Amino acid sequence: MYGHERKNKLTGKEDNLFATLYILKRAMDDWGSRNIAHWGYENFNITYMPFFMNIGSEGISNNEIAEKMRVTKQAASRIVRELEASGLVRGEKSDSDGRSVKLYLTEEGEKLQGIAMNEAKSLRKDYVKAIGRERYEIAETVLKELIDFHEQKLK
Repeated sequence: MYGHERKNKLTGKEDNLFATLYILKRAMDDWGSRNIAHWGYENFNITYMPFFMNIGSEGISNNEIAEKMRVTKQAASRIVRELEASGLVRGEKSDSDGRSVKLYLTEEGEKLQGIAMNEAKSLRKDYVKAIGRERYEIAETVLKELIDFHEQKLK
């Protein structure tokens, strides 16, 4: 399997990690978009899901989300405003710093987050069924190591 060239479905050229990750991300976004509409959230922008999933019961500031997601504060603010407008997220003044706003999930946001977590677990099971537990765990480990590599380069 590893000794021969594989052609990329989109480009017809030799496969590479960048194209593979792009195709996987698109496939996962397509899966998410189809499913989220089925769950009753057809207006939810699936690209906001990583931001949305980082908002927990303990609250998080816009700056913390920006840092976790490696985007500018302005980009995070725009996405958070849209999540607030959708009724899934609410902001409250921080007890410790009156200038800061902590973000929390609304009741509807908690419902969607619960559905999303269960569906992600189900997709993970499907992946394991498709490629086997060992290969899935290896893939996950390798991807995390590549992330760590890039994080070290940023320091």
